[in-house]
Amino acid sequence: MRALALIAALSLSGCPTLMRMPLTLEPLPRAAEGMRIRTADGWELVLIRYRAAGPGRGVPVLLVAGIGANGRCMDLDGAHSLARWFSEQGRESFVLNLRGTGHSDAPDPRRGRPYAGETMDSFASQDLPAAMAAIREATGAAKVDYVGHSMGGLVGYIYLARGGQGINAAITLGSPARLNWGGQFETFVKLAAPTISPLRKLPMASIAELSYLTYWQINPPLDLVLYNPENLRPETFDKLMAIGTANIYGSVVRQFSSWVWRGRMLSVDGEIDYLERLRTRPMPPVLVVAGKIDRLAPAQAVRAAFDALSGPKDFLIAGEENGFEADYGHLDLVIGERAAVELWPRLLRFLDTHAPGRAREGSR
Repeated sequence: MRALALIAALSLSGCPTLMRMPLTLEPLPRAAEGMRIRTADGWELVLIRYRAAGPGRGVPVLLVAGIGANGRCMDLDGAHSLARWFSEQGRESFVLNLRGTGHSDAPDPRRGRPYAGETMDSFASQDLPAAMAAIREATGAAKVDYVGHSMGGLVGYIYLARGGQGINAAITLGSPARLNWGGQFETFVKLAAPTISPLRKLPMASIAELSYLTYWQINPPLDLVLYNPENLRPETFDKLMAIGTANIYGSVVRQFSSWVWRGRMLSVDGEIDYLERLRTRPMPPVLVVAGKIDRLAPAQAVRAAFDALSGPKDFLIAGEENGFEADYGHLDLVIGERAAVELWPRLLRFLDTHAPGRAREGSR
């Protein structure tokens, strides 16, 4: 049981699983508009739309969460929602639930959706193009800005490395492009991958409930792994656990595992080295953000993508050295209590700086 709970907790680079209060649901507000979209390979996904409050400005923003997480990690509640915050600033925002998360389609071989179809390659080559096409049709915008947390940022990198078009500017938050540079995520993959990889899926919602029942018997120091308590209240952490989890599929874990053991960010078939592609493909402006004390995605692992990017780029460490009240951990970047004041305005400034029609800044 101890090993199962540890796997449940460390599995989520985008969202936690251990619980200290009963599961509760908090519905999305009326302003949230649900859109059902279909990928080229036949999966139906859910996209949540927030229209711009007041006069709109800039291009729409697409937000994508990490592994083991659904879209609620980017849209938890009124005080912890990057999606709603962008909307309040005049930016129309869209939260994508990748295949297998939220109310999007899950693998079902009987309906032509194989479990092997759940990979970061399919997220990038199928889910993102479908979402961006739907956004362009709904808004009339020629391009979108992209914000990805953890694996969501990696999916954005893969999309660009594969020659994906339509991203005006991108931001990644705690997205480790080199998984063999230490950190708790590397530890998890090495310990848990042999157990999870052969499975079709790891049912995170069920494990979350089980973990709640056994939390006080296990009592692991997981808070410090997933976030900095100076930035994030326990009740916020618990709410995210209650409504933000999603199944983890063995095919995704196998791909992560190959990255760890081979030291390269590879496609499922091993034919494409995505970091090498980032060095040679034309890139939109990208802001790479790392948490100073992120134990799942250490700053040096996050910076690996920044070093590879060939286009205009900037790198930010969210920590006291750069004017933050405390050093940021992994989840602090998307649900931290002060993120809306300390961090998110910096993200918006980057996107505004690179809005269509404005002069591009050079790399640095």
